[in-house]
Amino acid sequence: MNDSRRISMLELDRHLSQSLEQARHAPVNVQRYGQPWVWMLSSDAWADAARWSALDVSSHPLMLLRQALDACLQPWPEGALATLAQESAEVRMVQRAVLLIALCAPGSVQRLHDDLRYHQVYRQFIGFDHGMAWSPLQCMRLLQACAAPLLQHCVEETLARVPSSLLDAARVGNARGVGDRLQERPISAGCLSY
Repeated sequence: MNDSRRISMLELDRHLSQSLEQARHAPVNVQRYGQPWVWMLSSDAWADAARWSALDVSSHPLMLLRQALDACLQPWPEGALATLAQESAEVRMVQRAVLLIALCAPGSVQRLHDDLRYHQVYRQFIGFDHGMAWSPLQCMRLLQACAAPLLQHCVEETLARVPSSLLDAARVGNARGVGDRLQERPISAGCLSY
C-alpha cells in the first residue's frame, strides 16, 4: 500500500480527530520512531479489501484454461519474444498476456491497461501479484507486438494444444484478430471503436 499520508505518533496524539477524518478519505500511515507502525483506514476501505481478498476465481473458465496452458506452454522462438520487449517481466507472464489478448480482444491500449490493472481474473491469469502493473507504454508495445505474424503463429500453435471446449468457455465477446483491431479507424471526436 502506498504511503498516501504519514503521521507520527506525536502528531496522532495531538490531532486524533483530524487524522481520523483524513483516514475516511485515504489510508493514513502512522509512524513510530520513523518506521511504519499501523495504518488507519475507513471501514468502507476495510470492507472492500476484505471482499477482494475473499474473491475466489479458481473455477473461472480463464483459470481452468490457464492450468491447461501452463501444462503445455513451451518457449516461443527468440524472434517472437524479441518483438514483445517487456522489461522486468517473466517470459511465461508475457506469453500468458499475449494469449489473453488473443482471447479477450481489448480494443485499445487504454482498455488493455485498465483490464490488466483492475480485472482480477485477468491479473491472476497472467500471474500478476498484488502490487504489479504494467504501464500504458508497456501495454502499447504488447498490443503492437501481438500484430506480428510470427507471434500470431505462436499463439495459434499454443491455443491448438488445448481443448476447444476450454477455449470456447474462456473466450470473451467476439474476439477478432489483433491485427484487425489495430487497423480500426478513429470515429468522430477522436474515439476508437472497439
